Amino acid sequence: MREKLDLRFPADGSVLSIQGLEIRPGDRLVVFGPNGSGKSTLLRLMAGTLSGGPALDSTYLPQHPYLFRGSAGFNMGLGLTTEEAVRARYLADRIGVGDLLEYEASSLSGGEAQRLTLARALAKRRPWVLLDEPLSAQDERDRFEIAALINSEIGDRGAVIITHDRQEAAFLGNRMAVLVGGRVLQEGPVGEVFSLPASDEVAAAVGIGNVIDGEAVDGEGPLTALRAGEMTIWGVGDVNRGQPARAVFGAEAVTLFRGREGAAGSARNRWVGTVTEFRDLGRLVEVVIDVGSRVVALVTPGSQEVLQLGPGAKVTLTVKATAVRVNLR
Repeated sequence: MREKLDLRFPADGSVLSIQGLEIRPGDRLVVFGPNGSGKSTLLRLMAGTLSGGPALDSTYLPQHPYLFRGSAGFNMGLGLTTEEAVRARYLADRIGVGDLLEYEASSLSGGEAQRLTLARALAKRRPWVLLDEPLSAQDERDRFEIAALINSEIGDRGAVIITHDRQEAAFLGNRMAVLVGGRVLQEGPVGEVFSLPASDEVAAAVGIGNVIDGEAVDGEGPLTALRAGEMTIWGVGDVNRGQPARAVFGAEAVTLFRGREGAAGSARNRWVGTVTEFRDLGRLVEVVIDVGSRVVALVTPGSQEVLQLGPGAKVTLTVKATAVRVNLR
């Protein structure tokens, strides 16, 4: 059952003032915004650790989880049933902290402590999963593998996940709410928010990017190929063939050429499409191209004029595979 939340904190709404934020069982809602925008306050209200919220029946991972004196294993098992504790140990093994459970919790690094408490939070069987910056302390090489595990373990439960990282938002959520100054400025599917920000303020907060869903169809060394309709997208990632995947790349990574052939080059990704719309961003122009899926590019006003990029213009797009990240969704 869908819920629409009205949240204010404190009573005058000076820190957070949200009306009609929709949360849906089975959805993963990413709340995205800069530091100080009220994201953690929002999650604490939902979790009931701050008075005045809806107090969802949830498992909650705060941004800076506290570990008690004792072993890592003791801390991981706190508040879990026997079945949940077994699951938490399995997840700890999956994310590389299973061999640290006998160590004193105080000896763990920040990244290890975050993975330990993440294993506990995901193992707890509650209808809602609330995660505050769950990957903030992780190395780049581990981040996307852990993101895939988070998605798998959430399963059909509802989730609200806080982040200020664009790629994490794309890989952890299927819906997104942009929070700036304690107010939600835009809410919708992740790909739509990134590629079609509703205002200049949203564009400044999230940047402009491309999020395309499909299925992994091939692999070559560190690269994975994703098929989305008639598009094939090569990017850095490790997703098995046949699995649902998501490709993410910035609008600034897209190079445009006029015509169907375009210029020669080494870029692995090359598509032909039709310009559908523009948006003037001042020093840059956002160009939306239909290539079977919607792709957004950024060009200068001078380039727009030289390339004669009017509505209906046929263009070739190129994107280097190294500029694309592909991950399990």
